[in-house]
Amino acid sequence: MSTYKIKLEDKAAFLNRLEKLGVQVDSYEIIDNKLEGYFAFDTSDPVTDHIVKTVLKQSPKIDRIKEILRKMVREELSK
Repeated sequence: MSTYKIKLEDKAAFLNRLEKLGVQVDSYEIIDNKLEGYFAFDTSDPVTDHIVKTVLKQSPKIDRIKEILRKMVREELSK
């Protein structure tokens, strides 16, 4: 099982992309964290996990929380 944390503003793009690829996402699989600005998406199926990883690789504008933190650290270190 994998958990993905994605920026809340990218939720619609991410879910639309998954729907086009035939992955049905129920609302109980998504946990919104509005205070932190992200939503968490859990997968337990290896096929769905592979599709989610593919979507995230093919869509550079959909940012995961880890990637955002890496960008912030790089910016701070470059100063």
